[in-house]
Amino acid sequence: MHPINDATKEYIYLQRRTAYPQHYIPGRLAFHMDVHFETLAGERIDALNQPLITGTRGTWILRISNQESDLKAGSALALIRFDTQIAFALQTHAPRSRDYCTISSSSSGAELSLSVGSSAVNLLTIHIVSGVLRRGEDITLHIGDRSRGSVGSEVFWSATEGQFLLAISEPDQKLFVGALSNPHSLHLVHHPIIRYARLLGPTVVAPGEAFPLHFSVFDRNRNLVEDYGGTVDFTPPEGVWGMPDSHAFSPSDRGLKIFNEVHIKTPGVYRIPGTSEAGSFNSNPIIVQENPRSRVYWGDVHAHGWGDSTMHLMHLPSPKLTPLSRHHQARDIGRFDFSCPAAMSMDPDRRDDIWRPYREACEEMDEPGRYVPFLGYEAHPQEGDRQVIFKYYEEPTPPSMRLPMPQLESLYDERDDVMLEVHIGGDPPRWDLHRTRRERLLEVSSGFGNAEWLLQKALNLGYRPALCGASDLHLGLMGGPRAVETFRGRFGQKYPMQQRDAAYGTGPLTAIYSSELSRDFLWHALETRRTYATSGARIYLEATANRQPMGTQIPVRDALRIAFSSHACASIDRVDMICGNYRLRSWRPSALDFSIEFELTPKELPGKWLYFRLQQVDGEYGWTTPFYLEHVDEIPQVEGLSRWNDDGPLKLRPGTGNAAAAHQPQLERYLQREESDALFSDLTPIGVIDTPPGRCALFLCYWGEERLPMSIRWFFEFEIPKIRYDFGWRDYGTLDELEWGPKLMEEKRYE
Repeated sequence: MHPINDATKEYIYLQRRTAYPQHYIPGRLAFHMDVHFETLAGERIDALNQPLITGTRGTWILRISNQESDLKAGSALALIRFDTQIAFALQTHAPRSRDYCTISSSSSGAELSLSVGSSAVNLLTIHIVSGVLRRGEDITLHIGDRSRGSVGSEVFWSATEGQFLLAISEPDQKLFVGALSNPHSLHLVHHPIIRYARLLGPTVVAPGEAFPLHFSVFDRNRNLVEDYGGTVDFTPPEGVWGMPDSHAFSPSDRGLKIFNEVHIKTPGVYRIPGTSEAGSFNSNPIIVQENPRSRVYWGDVHAHGWGDSTMHLMHLPSPKLTPLSRHHQARDIGRFDFSCPAAMSMDPDRRDDIWRPYREACEEMDEPGRYVPFLGYEAHPQEGDRQVIFKYYEEPTPPSMRLPMPQLESLYDERDDVMLEVHIGGDPPRWDLHRTRRERLLEVSSGFGNAEWLLQKALNLGYRPALCGASDLHLGLMGGPRAVETFRGRFGQKYPMQQRDAAYGTGPLTAIYSSELSRDFLWHALETRRTYATSGARIYLEATANRQPMGTQIPVRDALRIAFSSHACASIDRVDMICGNYRLRSWRPSALDFSIEFELTPKELPGKWLYFRLQQVDGEYGWTTPFYLEHVDEIPQVEGLSRWNDDGPLKLRPGTGNAAAAHQPQLERYLQREESDALFSDLTPIGVIDTPPGRCALFLCYWGEERLPMSIRWFFEFEIPKIRYDFGWRDYGTLDELEWGPKLMEEKRYE
């Protein structure tokens, strides 16, 4: 039995977030729990004493033994998880669907029932409906029971340290008592086979300037392969010095190697290629400029670590979740120049103890010229979530994270060392409830997906934000590449769809133009909107209007001289220029590099803002922060323009023969089993594509009675394929999900 420790005592707070009674006593009752995971091959792994490989498909088998006293009818046994996910969508009603849960018992006198918790914390509850569960009798719980056709369950995708808590209540008692064997710990590790290799350098350097290159290897779930022992080969282009032709990884590398003295003598655009057992790769574009006036610095302004007490994904300070560890991940694995791993939903009774490590980590990691950490937290007013970012890390512990938006504004609106960022994730901004005075930063891409609709909504309301990309990371690694996460779908809460659509975790980035990597210079760049955002790729984007940088307010009197330049990480499929609510011009470069200059007259500008959207062939996007146009005359009406999100007519042809068609039967079976398949019409295979999260089959269809255009990405290489829905033929965020979702749920058409 494990000793009772302080971590166990922290579980007391969970009573405030679940339907459980207010009173809880840790570790008193003699109940024992064995946890096994049975793979498809029939191997039964002792999950409490052996590591589990992330993403493995099979069945969880939990055996709970009553070792001390009888439990009468009306009693309940509750299972709660921490810092991991035990299944994707637990359910007890559909035997053929994934994550189907059943119970059995050695008891002949107890009638049992099983219920799925209504919150993310309350995993499952076993109720003794009648009879008695006597001393010495067992209950066996199967999660992902495959006996009636279910595909089973899987080990969570993220390599992490997880825990179970077993709590018991007896009849008529407002008291839950923990088992003596608590806590039950799980150790989830990366998959041994690498699937993704990444080489990252700075975006802008001067000739002859020494700089570091970071090389890392990841598994199919984008976990760092820390015990990698293979060899990687590099083929540096002519003029690149200071890196080897190959590197053999040793245990001390832990999946990451930094080459510190690389330099390039001649101006130009460089991409450094290489090969590994995961295949070929290229570095991000490295632009060598004589006397660069500004550099491009990369980071994540919205991520999380230890201290969350809502979803219990970051409840305990496990090694990868501490603020200090988050900053190390950002700087070394992600090769970030700045980041803001933030506190979230801090327990009021522990707020100071959680906030202090974030402040201390910022102080320890602050290294101008190399890495700049920022302090922040996520606020949850009913008017929509905001990330609060502080310029300085001496900030005292913040007040309640659920202050109404007017109060939150009054705290910080007059301060020039605090910035509010519009968050796209769990609860987008409700400007209909409260119009904030300003929105300084806006997430156009996050771990939940892309949301250009949010940008357009903000612009139409008169806001002039700087754009950012943010992972909204919970588990996983700061700076990790895009992964297909399964623990949080976007549509399950707002749409009549299962919460099984995968999110793109980690990945999205903020790029800041600055002449210096320091706190003051970065902050000034944010204030003056010298930013752009990407969905994860380190694409170089630059745009000027009348030689003024993006984010500038531009008087429109005479012709507007536009210049746009890009250096991509994969071939550029399309570049769109958006003005107001319209797509003004489009280009299809089919090249890695693209630049153009042209003039626009005031009569050609049908809106108050202008920005560029770039799409790579692999599905990665980049957006420039808009130019904000100040028209001298009335805004003209320009005929024949498409809306910003109008992809034009596309005739769907169900059954079209291509590489994706081979995966259509499996997808259709999934929709029949896990969704209301009648909602998906004209399902059309488009092809198999390589994306940063992995290979997938792309399908287009219409969804619902409204026949909303939808794309579906079927990630078939996982043991349980993962699915990604996006409205529109392209996934840059075409549809206002805050508008459509509640409307459809209210109508209750698809119950």
